[in-house]
Amino acid sequence: MMNIFFYMMVEPTYLAVLVALLIVLVSSIFLFKKFFGAKADTVLLIGLSDSGKTQMFSKLINNKSTVITYTSLSENVYEGLLTPSNEELRLIDFPGAERMRKLLSEKWLSKERGSLKQIVAVIDSSSINKRARDVAELLYDTLLESNKKVPMLVACNKQDVGLAKAPHKEFSLINQSRAASLQSTDGSNARASTLTNPEVAFEWSKLPVKVDFVKCCALETDVDDEEKNLTGIREAIGI
Repeated sequence: MMNIFFYMMVEPTYLAVLVALLIVLVSSIFLFKKFFGAKADTVLLIGLSDSGKTQMFSKLINNKSTVITYTSLSENVYEGLLTPSNEELRLIDFPGAERMRKLLSEKWLSKERGSLKQIVAVIDSSSINKRARDVAELLYDTLLESNKKVPMLVACNKQDVGLAKAPHKEFSLINQSRAASLQSTDGSNARASTLTNPEVAFEWSKLPVKVDFVKCCALETDVDDEEKNLTGIREAIGI
């Protein structure tokens, strides 16, 4: 009689434990697939306003198209960009307005990071002398906030204009200034919050993620000159 009573008391507890363990297991599998199993099929175009992102977005979809661009606070999304192997990619043109930086960080560089195949950072090479710091800050923050896991292609746009350059030295200055700021405020480990060791000169090759540069022109002013069309961009993203 005592054995039956004991069994009746223990069995529900045993089942409850099994159910709880099963729930934890299923939840863990779901979270793992969500954060680590997402298909990396998204190409994200970022850049400051007027860098040529939307023109590039349009040309990558249809190289015969011509668009009138304007500053927007909403994403342009194109599903079904085909590669030569018929793989479908999603192309996102993210707004360049500074007020959208928080959404860029929270959505694409954090929550949706697992879906990113590549980030294409479009810069207006013709005005880089005036906006070098702003461009460098955007690239730096994007690499840092994506946890240095997503390959980046820096598209040096508007190569049809004579004064076309890409920012390099600004990264070293940002590394040093941010490290100094962290050390002076709370003594945090500066290396953990900078892209590379701030004590040595910045080098692209020292980054833990691949960053490539390509010269281009979203207007595609010369089909025979790769610096004045989007051939290099198409090859880099595999379309």
